Amino acid sequence: MFLPATASMTVMLLTVSYYALRRQTDHNRFVNGPMPANESYFDFIIVGGGTTGCILANRLSTTLNVSVLMLEAGGPQSVITDMIGNTQYLIGGEFDWNYRVQPQRYAGLAYPNFTITRGKVLGGTSTTQWGIYNRGNPNDYDNWSQRYGLTNMTWDRVLPFFLAYENNTDHVLRSNGYHRSGGLVSVSTETEPDPVLMNFVGLMNRLGYPTIDLNGATQDGTAIAQMFYNADTGIKSTTANSYIESINQTAGITIITRAFVERVLLTNDSHASGVQFTRNGTEYRMYANNEVILTAGPINTPQLLMLSGIGPKIHLEELNIPVVRDLPVGDNLHDQVFVPLYYRINNETSRQVDPYPRFDVANLYGYFLNGSGPLAHHADGVTYYSSSENANGTSWPDTMIISVVEFFNNLNATVSQYASNRQQQWREYWAPYADDGYYLAIDPVLARPVSRGTVRLNATDPRSAPLIDPNYLSNEKDFEALLDVTRFVVRALQRDRLPGVDEFPPIPGCPIGCITESLCENYLRCHIRQLARSYYNFAGTARMGLANDTAAVVDPQFRVIGFDNLRVVDASVIPEVPNGHIIAATIMLGEKGSHLIIEENE
Repeated sequence: MFLPATASMTVMLLTVSYYALRRQTDHNRFVNGPMPANESYFDFIIVGGGTTGCILANRLSTTLNVSVLMLEAGGPQSVITDMIGNTQYLIGGEFDWNYRVQPQRYAGLAYPNFTITRGKVLGGTSTTQWGIYNRGNPNDYDNWSQRYGLTNMTWDRVLPFFLAYENNTDHVLRSNGYHRSGGLVSVSTETEPDPVLMNFVGLMNRLGYPTIDLNGATQDGTAIAQMFYNADTGIKSTTANSYIESINQTAGITIITRAFVERVLLTNDSHASGVQFTRNGTEYRMYANNEVILTAGPINTPQLLMLSGIGPKIHLEELNIPVVRDLPVGDNLHDQVFVPLYYRINNETSRQVDPYPRFDVANLYGYFLNGSGPLAHHADGVTYYSSSENANGTSWPDTMIISVVEFFNNLNATVSQYASNRQQQWREYWAPYADDGYYLAIDPVLARPVSRGTVRLNATDPRSAPLIDPNYLSNEKDFEALLDVTRFVVRALQRDRLPGVDEFPPIPGCPIGCITESLCENYLRCHIRQLARSYYNFAGTARMGLANDTAAVVDPQFRVIGFDNLRVVDASVIPEVPNGHIIAATIMLGEKGSHLIIEENE
């Protein structure tokens, strides 16, 4: 007997409400405790409940008999952040710091307000990113050792910490010797990627790029990427739900959300005593018996260090901040850069399922009940390409090609990101995509950038956003590498058109498109300068190095140079970003940093 439509809808609504409430209750479980008294003491204070902060809180509290305070500026995770198919909606919202970079001279010229995304929520950017699990190349880590003297960071020494957290649910991959199951962080491979995406992977196969395991023996090939999520439930794997919500007992952890840390309290020029923060308009000070550990990420960590008097002497003096330690904090900022190519999908039969992750009852019901539907799925193709600028060849590629079927969300919001004098042209450009509803995005990525920028204070007010200048594509080598991989993609799709996929139209502000080879070259140079932007894999602003390295901020034990109990354990310490996706490497650093601290305190 079939239920009437109204009864069926009522059942679905009740089911969605039940599961959503239960899931949100789990998220709130650890953040609704009593506020500790002002000037309380904890053994360890962790500043930032993001990607690495959650790892440290788990490992220190469950291994050592210690008290841990973790402070997070954002709030708890939400049922919305659980949905891997919903990630695009998280950018620019309540879970994002909503930072803007300084006007760029060599990239992103189409965007007057060049925004970047950084997670402001438990789990940090592991919560707000798409979640590709890609460790990078073994040469990346061996290079850290050879070039920077970080002998504890060779591939052989970091691989165990990648494996420590991995719970790979792919039965084929997890048995090939490069993966494991049983860790805290679920990793899965999308089993039913969109046929359009598979057609692009097939094109790469025909061009000589075999299907590979991105985290396996070689990067010379293409694949549907492994993702940080559980394929059975559709829940994105973040360090918050993997390391905090998975703990049975959290007696040793105190988590305070919506706590805005203003500075590290320093006893002298070599010792940190605690932190100062505000919450709901009230100022607090908390003190550390053992250590203060900064895990605020590659933008907020350097900001906090400089506000505390640790940073470039000249810059701090310009703002009348007393200089405690003259260190190159905020230097070496770098980030992967991508340039989008938008291909319309014109064939309704080319897609397998409706790709829209709408928050309608049917999608929510499928997601909560059995991990099905567009909210529970996301797939990216990744192809590695060695550009003409890369001396290392296919053994250590310098670029990637990311392919993904995306949905068109909001025409007005899309158009508003461009310069006002070209918004009408962009509206006309995007209107057909809005009508179709979805498209194939091919994103050539500069995976190993040479260009370097800075993070600097805008003011002494901690709530004033820092000045972020990545200096994208300022090194001509970067531009030429990105041009080469973009040229490769465009030519490949001109010669071997994908079923149901149109050529991409030339963008506003650039000369006529790829009609001839010479015209195409001029067009692509313009296209890259106009649209190249952040791939959100920032690193390097508190670079790790030997104690006598004048460009280093932290030593190989993650200690801020000159301090006995102040550490940085996040992507700030990375000397050169791996050629993968930085979340995987950042979680590894959280595991490795925890291991070092535990060894010293056992």
